[in-house]
Amino acid sequence: MQKIRLWEIAHNRDPVEIENSPISLERQLEDWLARDISILDPELLVIGKQVRTDSGGAIDLLCLDSAGDTVVVELKRGMTPREVTAQALDYASWVKGLSSRELMEKATEYFKNPDSLASEFQNRFGVELPDELNLGHRALVVAEEIDAVTERIIRYLSDLGMPINVATVQHFKDKDGREMLAQVYLIEPEVVEAKLQHRSRRTVRNTLTELENMADESGIGEIFRSMRDGLRDILLARPYFQRIWYGVRLPNGGQRLLLIAYSVPFQDRPGMSFTVHASRFSEHLEVSKEQLIEWLPQNTQEANVTGWSGSSPDERQNAKGLAGSFQSVEEVERFLTGLRSRNQIEE
Repeated sequence: MQKIRLWEIAHNRDPVEIENSPISLERQLEDWLARDISILDPELLVIGKQVRTDSGGAIDLLCLDSAGDTVVVELKRGMTPREVTAQALDYASWVKGLSSRELMEKATEYFKNPDSLASEFQNRFGVELPDELNLGHRALVVAEEIDAVTERIIRYLSDLGMPINVATVQHFKDKDGREMLAQVYLIEPEVVEAKLQHRSRRTVRNTLTELENMADESGIGEIFRSMRDGLRDILLARPYFQRIWYGVRLPNGGQRLLLIAYSVPFQDRPGMSFTVHASRFSEHLEVSKEQLIEWLPQNTQEANVTGWSGSSPDERQNAKGLAGSFQSVEEVERFLTGLRSRNQIEE
């Protein structure tokens, strides 16, 4: 796997390389990932740490994705390539047999509250916790460096359709003492997912066409298309599990989620439901919470978005969110007109 290198653009516009600083303790990396698993994948929720298996081992981090499938995250702690791969597969095979009830119990131990998993899942992904968990599973090996033998083994297993991947997370520190983490996958997650899709009993991602069909079947197709088409030149759209994630592109190539629009109405909320991260609209589009409230439907209320993936420590405490539902194309157009007028003012 290639070594990660980072450069900072200095005040004189010259690129200055930031020094790679090895992580002194792998336990430190585990703590960082437990606090913000989006370092690996924004579509994960940690539900267990050092989870004991029947064989006496301990899974570093046990996660759920937004479909309710399990993900074993295992750090490479000085083990040989065969050992780390075998251990990850061993843990994944054990997790595969856990029932929904057993996973709920693991989550209760981690969150210290029997009702936390449902709320944490809803807050993280914007959808309700599935009735049946663990219909699919996968393993992810994490290390600062991956040797050629481990890379060859993981690629071979992935080509056979085994649900396993590997990511390197490296630590950097600049001359002012600021610390950074960088992550790269051995195999692009989308490639792994495509290989596993036909084997899964549940589809995690949906295409835009599938989401549009869902919206039509739910009677909100025109509202859905009005939002999708109107935001095309303003925000990036990413289809995902009965909803579209709208966001902005970051300088480092990543994306920042600002708005979620759902293709299937909530039972207690007719129309096209939405959740807005008002703090991020203010940061990235210079649109205030007060402006959003003016442009959004009258049914808009405060919403908890402190657990959204990629949130900074400040966001986890102070982020402001809004949620409601668009019940007509006219309401969508009012929101879009507000955003367009803001863009014109900036120009």
